[in-house]
Amino acid sequence: MDTSGLGIAGWGAAGRLMADAVTRASRFRLAGVADVDPAAREHAGSETGCRTYEEVASLAAAEDVDVVYIATPTFTHGPAIREVAAHGKHVISEKPLATTLAEAQKALEAAERAGVNVLVGATHSYNAPVRVLRRIVEDARLGPLLSVCTTCHTDWHRRPRSASDLDAAQGNGLVLRQGAHQIDILRYLCGGLTKSVAGTTFGGSDGTELGFTAQLAFPGGVHASAYYSGTGGFDSRVQTWGVGELGTFDVAPTPTLSRHFVLPGQRSVSPVFGTLVATFAAGGAWVTPSGVLVFAGGEVTEIGVEGEPSGWDALLDETADALDGHQTVHTGRWGMATLEVGLALHESARTGLRVDLHHQIGTALLRTQA
Repeated sequence: MDTSGLGIAGWGAAGRLMADAVTRASRFRLAGVADVDPAAREHAGSETGCRTYEEVASLAAAEDVDVVYIATPTFTHGPAIREVAAHGKHVISEKPLATTLAEAQKALEAAERAGVNVLVGATHSYNAPVRVLRRIVEDARLGPLLSVCTTCHTDWHRRPRSASDLDAAQGNGLVLRQGAHQIDILRYLCGGLTKSVAGTTFGGSDGTELGFTAQLAFPGGVHASAYYSGTGGFDSRVQTWGVGELGTFDVAPTPTLSRHFVLPGQRSVSPVFGTLVATFAAGGAWVTPSGVLVFAGGEVTEIGVEGEPSGWDALLDETADALDGHQTVHTGRWGMATLEVGLALHESARTGLRVDLHHQIGTALLRTQA
């Protein structure tokens, strides 16, 4: 099979993680890196051996580039998507897709006119245990889905942050950058068609928030909730056997905690983003780093995920599907719908009102669309 050349725009943490995933992918090869920072270009060139570019346009124009992964600041996503599409190349955009729905719409219309694919990721809805839980929803082995709850505690606000990092108008802050993971997971599990959202932020607003809560309503009375705190002081990885969003054992058990660090099932682990629990008419399910624990009929069984891709590896698999003409979930329109929920959460926090949504699409697996 011929390989497709993938270029990376933005040589930061996400760009490096994508470059690592490309080295593991049989379908793709790393074809170039663009960054406006000369030092970043120098590092990218020495670390990858690839050609580097100052501008996204130059990367997109390269003959050996077929797909461009955009991992630049959020306010540049829309213009970058339009630039890449103008060169007839496919796009993977980091979340959030854009700073506003209007900017997202403009970018997606440009891609649609050019006939190129846009995917948005990698969010933690790409994690293998989340896909297993989605299959449990689909096959209805536990009856109809009733609710899903995700919680996450990190020290996001204790890490160095610039003013732009805390500005929702630039697509930043906890709700849009971190909450996008939880919103994407909840939409993926509940079918995608979020009807409305109500939420609050605490410790700040419009990007400076220290945390948030959100309640999402879906068709059929399915309810989903998300809680995120970035204040530090408690770490969700204590609840997930020391495993965090990179799929590594990040927290070593202390003598006091050691009895809680017996991971069920095999030791091959997937990334997790806090805790995730779903309830059904006939049971429940709890996501772990090694799979999903299923509670039904007084018994607990595990569905493992050893060997299944997560994160950027799963994103590249879905990108390959898109290039081959197959229907995919995490399209540009899907990313726009997730952005709409995040923006509506901010609106709800400001007004105290539940906000109805109008740009939602369903999962491709369900073949539904708003």
